Amino acid sequence: MAKGVEHRPGGILGLLELCDQHGEAIEADLIRAGLRLRDVGSKRFTWRDFAVLVRESSSDSALLRAMHPERYRWGQVEHLLADLVDVANLLLWSKTKDGSHNRNRPAPYPRPGVEDKTKRQVKGTAVPMDQVRARLAALKSGTSAPSAGT
Repeated sequence: MAKGVEHRPGGILGLLELCDQHGEAIEADLIRAGLRLRDVGSKRFTWRDFAVLVRESSSDSALLRAMHPERYRWGQVEHLLADLVDVANLLLWSKTKDGSHNRNRPAPYPRPGVEDKTKRQVKGTAVPMDQVRARLAALKSGTSAPSAGT
């Protein structure tokens, strides 16, 4: 079975599905290569040629831009520049009063596909204050706490 692009099925059906989703981007890449989508399946431009062109799309291709709009411009150079910004910010911060007390550390430069771990994340659901007070009172008195539903 043919290898697919990302998590899509391989073969001609996978290529057709990709064309349904990103046809204009694929057409733009083909035009840049001197080809057209209507040429696919001919002796001059086989389905294998098409599959290779799609699978080996360059980092500046319209297809990559369409599939990953948030990160298509982020190559190795951009990541290295973001690292330099982070290092410069840390160096400046380390020379401050906050830096000497290890507080208010600067957040890293945002990168696509990388979650900011410095953001506070609260999980769970809020409990009404009367239930909180009842549970605390029950703990103090040594009795069992009322259930969350009461």
